[in-house]
Amino acid sequence: MKTSRKLMQNGGITIPKDMRLKLGWKRGMSLDISTMPDGTLIIRKHIDLCRFCGSAQNLCRYKDLIMCHSCADTMKGALS
Repeated sequence: MKTSRKLMQNGGITIPKDMRLKLGWKRGMSLDISTMPDGTLIIRKHIDLCRFCGSAQNLCRYKDLIMCHSCADTMKGALS
């Protein structure tokens, strides 16, 4: 699916409703936005990752810090 959109005056862009529905994106959900060296913009549904090793498995949260259980155990051992 491909479409063209103009940037709004504030730099925003509207993602067409049919694309949002197809992707399962809902109002208020977090998205990750990144660029590639060739100028491509990538927008993906946000996935929580461990702040230390980048794993997406067995995550836990402490305040605003997300980490996997393995890194949490390592940190706990280092602090003991």
